[in-house]
Amino acid sequence: MTAGSRRAGVPETRPRGDAFVDVPQHVAVSLLAPLVQAVATTSRIRVLGIKGQALALQGLRSSRAVGDVDMLVDPSRFDELCELLRLHGWHDRDGKVLVPLPAAGSVSVPHARTLEHPHWPAHLDLHRYYPGFLAPAQATFELLWLDRDRVGEGTLSLEVPARIDHWLLAVLHAIRSGDGPQRSDLRQHAQAAFAGHMSRVVERAVELHAFEPLRSEFALLGEDGPAPGREEPPLLTAWNRRLHDAHADDDAFVEQLLAARGRVRAALLLRQVFPPPRSARAFHTIAPGPAGLLSFYTRRLLSGPRYAAHYARLVGRRWTS
Repeated sequence: MTAGSRRAGVPETRPRGDAFVDVPQHVAVSLLAPLVQAVATTSRIRVLGIKGQALALQGLRSSRAVGDVDMLVDPSRFDELCELLRLHGWHDRDGKVLVPLPAAGSVSVPHARTLEHPHWPAHLDLHRYYPGFLAPAQATFELLWLDRDRVGEGTLSLEVPARIDHWLLAVLHAIRSGDGPQRSDLRQHAQAAFAGHMSRVVERAVELHAFEPLRSEFALLGEDGPAPGREEPPLLTAWNRRLHDAHADDDAFVEQLLAARGRVRAALLLRQVFPPPRSARAFHTIAPGPAGLLSFYTRRLLSGPRYAAHYARLVGRRWTS
């Protein structure tokens, strides 16, 4: 048992020699959310399982295989849970730089860390807020926590958002990711799950400041809802830009840069110029092998002055708007 594990009061999970047995992925996925919840509970950190099989158990979408686990964490304790899991061998897959959450809410600053474990065949996405809920992150979490539900039985049971809240979150995810088939599946299940009660779903969307991002989805369900303008206009504008504007990532970076301070700002700038290899290959065309990465990073270095001038213009526009 590590010193960190002893302090947390959590049993050591690191494999010892031949005692470790490979876990099939579908088993690893089903065990991971309750395991994280148990670890969090020892430190009185509130977490909710989101998306995945829990949606099917609540009758909100069709059942299908999943390869990862998503958890929504109390924003005020997010960093603490990440550190607690690090003591158990989990590490940040992408090395994201998380700037402080804006007090007024955001749809642009990074909302999650993806953690991996060398001996666990499923990765873990920890969310500190969920884009599309336009209220401040802590206020949104408190509302979701207050009405939470539970799925599963015994030691594998899991606290999750209430059915309406979870459906709203799932549709926001489907819209944000551009997943048309998933949106259609969620819509079909909503017609059965909330038959005769769609007005309550609309009311809850308004309470969670998510109606405007979901207005088009409600229209497909025959629900008009309140007049436009109930959510914070700047955040709604940013949400729409994230969905439809190819240059929205630049504005998101500027928002993060202005929110950061000191070492965090320096780390953010460094990562923007020299993204980690995995992220670089995911978002840029790079030739295979080390030579491809070297060529990519060299081009980024030589383009530094041009990028600096571009972002300086965006920062100036933000300050004068």
